[in-house]
Amino acid sequence: MAFFSKKKDDSSKESNTNKNIIRLTCPDCAFEQNESRMAVSTYCRGCGTHYKIVEGKALPNKVAPSNPFANLKSDGQAPKLRPRSDEDQEQKEEVKDKKEPHQNDESDKAAKTSPPFPFAKPKPKPAPTGLLQKAAASAGFIHTKEKPRDVSCFECAKVHQAPAEASSTLCPACGAYIALKDYEIHSNWNRRIQTRGNVVIHKKAAVTGITIHCHHLTTHGDFTGGVDCSGDFTIRSHGKIMGRVRCKRLIIEKRAEVEFANPVHCEDAIIDGIATGHFECSGKLVLKKKATLTGDIKVATMSVEEGARHNGRMSIGQ
Repeated sequence: MAFFSKKKDDSSKESNTNKNIIRLTCPDCAFEQNESRMAVSTYCRGCGTHYKIVEGKALPNKVAPSNPFANLKSDGQAPKLRPRSDEDQEQKEEVKDKKEPHQNDESDKAAKTSPPFPFAKPKPKPAPTGLLQKAAASAGFIHTKEKPRDVSCFECAKVHQAPAEASSTLCPACGAYIALKDYEIHSNWNRRIQTRGNVVIHKKAAVTGITIHCHHLTTHGDFTGGVDCSGDFTIRSHGKIMGRVRCKRLIIEKRAEVEFANPVHCEDAIIDGIATGHFECSGKLVLKKKATLTGDIKVATMSVEEGARHNGRMSIGQ
């Protein structure tokens, strides 16, 4: 039974394949070949002629596409290519070597002018010289590389240099992290600030109850906290500072009026407004002509302009 069932299956498969295949005869050379019933056109495998297939019959095609079998031999095999000889290779090498002289000159010039890639570093632009170039650089039309800035560590007080564009750095002596972020305060502020960037307190801002650790500090508004600056502490407002003040240089500008509840420790001080408190300067204290200083001072050197006033004890050079 199994033997007869196999025969039935094979016969059914053959009948299905015969239904999908048609027998075509070339209208030019009468060559017969099998094609799929779904085909619309084909090439004759005998002569290479292209013809249409309409309702299972081969019809000649008036506009035939290019014949892909044109280079085939009658036996259906592609012609063998001639092996390349040594003479052909020598001729090609001679053609490559022959170049026009102006082309060589242009290529040499391009090689000289173009920088080596990819490890070549562009040459830095020279610093601007002259009044016009300096004015253009200050206005931002000419970009000049900023000098590295000095950074003082919060932990070991060691000073090292960091790039001007850096937002943070590490102390090479103790490895402490140092932030270099700048702050501009426009409203009420009572959060801690510890950075070696610059801090600006604007007019409508109020900073209370904190000590600001920074590089430069400029106050236009209300400030009553403490100060620990590695740079300038500039005061342009009125008020009373309750915290401790320690900075490199203290600047009290004209029309500013400030009172210090604790002694002020600084290297240099320039007072052009009204100040009240005790000052200890390891460097020079300068009183401008409209300055009024009330309190005891202890300085290394002092300069007093005509019109300045001081009320209190004075110790110079001790």
